[in-house]
Amino acid sequence: MLDLYQVVTSVIIGIIEGITEFLPISSTAHMIIASHWLGIENNNTKILEIFIEFGSVLSILYFFHQKILTIINFNLNNKNKKIKTKIIHIIIAIFPTIFFGLIFYKQIKLLFNIQNVMYSLILGGIFLIIAEIFKPKKYSTYNINDISLFQSTIIGLLQIFCLYPGFSRAGITIATGILLGIKRSVAIEFSFIISIPLIMGASFLDFINNISDVKISEIPIFFIGFIISFIVSLSCIKKLLQVINKISLIFFGIYRFITAILIYFIN
Repeated sequence: MLDLYQVVTSVIIGIIEGITEFLPISSTAHMIIASHWLGIENNNTKILEIFIEFGSVLSILYFFHQKILTIINFNLNNKNKKIKTKIIHIIIAIFPTIFFGLIFYKQIKLLFNIQNVMYSLILGGIFLIIAEIFKPKKYSTYNINDISLFQSTIIGLLQIFCLYPGFSRAGITIATGILLGIKRSVAIEFSFIISIPLIMGASFLDFINNISDVKISEIPIFFIGFIISFIVSLSCIKKLLQVINKISLIFFGIYRFITAILIYFIN
C-alpha cells in the first residue's frame, strides 16, 4: 500500500517542477527547497527528482518536436534548403556542460544543498538583471535558423554555470542569448531545445548512479511524480514561455533575491 505522505510530496514536487522548469528561477533549486522544507531529503528523493525531471523534459520534447525535426533536417515536409542551424550548433552549445559535468560529477553532487542554492539564486539573479540592463537595443538574430556558431559557443560556455545547482540553465542561456543580440523568443526556443539532450542525459546518468537505491515498492511513487510533472509541464509550457518573452528578466532576478532571503531567515 502506498504511503499517503509520499504520494502527496511526490505530487507537490511534480507540480513545482512542472511550473518552474520553464522560468529562469531554477527548477532544481525549487525542488531542493521543497524537499528540504518537507523534510524528505534522502536518496529516494533524489530518484524521485530524476523521474520528475524526465517528465518535464518529455513535455519539452513534445512541444518543440516540429522545430527540432526542422533543425536536424529530418522533417520530410520541410523544403527549405537554407537552414543554417543544424545539429552542430546544438552539439557546440551542450558540449562544455557535458564535458565538465562528467569530469566533476561527484563534486557537483556535493553542492546540492539548500545553502548553496541560496547563493546561486542571488548570483543568477544578478546575471539576469545585468542581461536585461545591458541587452542590445536592436536584435541581430531574429530566427533560430540564423543563430551562429559563435553565439552557440558563447551560450555553451556560459551554460557551464548551470552545473551549480540553483543557477538556472534556462536563465543563463536565455540571458546570454539576449546579450548576444538574439531575439528573446528565439533565445527561449534555442534554450529549451538544447535542454532536451542535457536533461535527458543527466537524468539517465543520475539514475544509473542511484539505481542501487531504487526499491520496487516505491516505483509507483516515482511514476506518480513523473506523470504529474509531465501533465503540469505540458499544460503550462506554452503560457509560461509567453510569460518569459513578455516580462523583464529583472522581475525574475528580484524573485530570486526574495527566495534567497526567505531561505536565509527560515533556515
